[in-house]
Amino acid sequence: MNPLPDPVDLIDGEWVTPGDTLDAWVEDPNTGEQVQKQAATSSEGIERALAAAARVDAHGEWGRMTPEARADMLEAAAGALAPLTGEAAELEARTSGATIGMTGMLSVIIPGAFALAAEMLRSGLTYREYEGPNDNTVEVHRKGWGPALQLVPWNAPAPMAAHKVASALAAGCPVIIKPPERAPHGTGVLTKGLDEVGFEPGLVQLVHGGPRQGGVLVKDPRVRAVSFTGGVGGGRDIATACAVGLKPVQLELGGHSPLVLMPDVDAEAAAGAVVALMTTLNGQWCRALGRLILPAERSEELMGAIAAALGSVNLGSSIDPSSMMGPIVHSDHLGMLQGTIDRFVAAGGEAHSWTSLPDLGGNFLAPTLLTGLDPDTTGDEVFGPVAFVHEYRDLDEALTLANGTEYGLEAYVFGTDEEAAMAFARNVRAGGVKVNGASPISLNLMAPRPAWGVSGLHIEGTAETIEFFCGTSVVGVEGPLEFA
Repeated sequence: MNPLPDPVDLIDGEWVTPGDTLDAWVEDPNTGEQVQKQAATSSEGIERALAAAARVDAHGEWGRMTPEARADMLEAAAGALAPLTGEAAELEARTSGATIGMTGMLSVIIPGAFALAAEMLRSGLTYREYEGPNDNTVEVHRKGWGPALQLVPWNAPAPMAAHKVASALAAGCPVIIKPPERAPHGTGVLTKGLDEVGFEPGLVQLVHGGPRQGGVLVKDPRVRAVSFTGGVGGGRDIATACAVGLKPVQLELGGHSPLVLMPDVDAEAAAGAVVALMTTLNGQWCRALGRLILPAERSEELMGAIAAALGSVNLGSSIDPSSMMGPIVHSDHLGMLQGTIDRFVAAGGEAHSWTSLPDLGGNFLAPTLLTGLDPDTTGDEVFGPVAFVHEYRDLDEALTLANGTEYGLEAYVFGTDEEAAMAFARNVRAGGVKVNGASPISLNLMAPRPAWGVSGLHIEGTAETIEFFCGTSVVGVEGPLEFA
């Protein structure tokens, strides 16, 4: 297999070596081998990127283009990125541990995000008119806030970066991208594709590093908007820094999603949902299963079906197309997950796993269900293929369990009677509630992707993320006022 490419920064139109490293390694999660020092942009490089973004915002052409002209460039970006999706998918499978089948499916988002952003501009998202005084027109312009920072997670980096970057560019913002230090390479492919489009230098920039570099960027007054996908702890720190700077921040944080199995649920469908939610991105995604909530009178039957389904999961190398599930991203994260399981077992819980581990020596963990625990102790997200099982006696208790955490990103309800399942789903406190479905795909491409509680701040979506990066300006001729 070819070695991983060396990460490189794109700063003010120049590709340069990041200039520093972190005291940590990018791993091959399939073997556990340390393959590359994690890259970090030097302090001088960070300053150059900030200065270039501020210059483009103040004097560049991008923010002054018509929405139609920006749409043309975004469509050109979609065309340039389409041939690169395979390369990005392979690199992300090799570094994040997500299966090549999953990274390949998600890679369509990379060019698709730019095509959608162009479509939104052409639909008139950033301009509206009202009737004003003296028959004059009142113009409402939505304009980019200014330099926008994109902080990208490691579970699906390039697709998430594409959505954030395309949205910010559509708004008229210069962008600085910081990919995840554990899996930066797919985002590098995205940025190289964008560099071929002919954007002005400094409009799209790529830097590297960990929390220290990210903190410098978030706190700098030249950054006027921040979009972050990651954990609750990091989100709180970023929100605090943005509050000090009075700058808008968009956060998509944890999920700890409940799956409620209705009393009439089909056992095979229920087992399939558990498998999907625990193996998609290897359980390392914000909409993964957190709480499995099932009827007590059918517990033995349903757990038997789930055990059989998880026992048939092909857990293997992330670059093997036959693998249904791959390894955990990094040995540090694997250690955290195993420590969490051990802690709950020590507290009286029972850990159940039925999936066979491959003989590869990497960062593998079988999907694990924890039973016998007090729901008051299981309210925190684990962020891995580990979930808690709780039984209910009636639907009121099921709803209490579903709403019994601080999170509210996604929830799932499965039942044979779809009308009854829908009635239950309407009372679940979450930004999205899927009935009889558990895919990572949105219910509708144009529907918003909201979050409740500690799961996030500011709605994401095809239109909503563009709107987040925009401020609003109202312009019109008033003329003399007449008073009676």
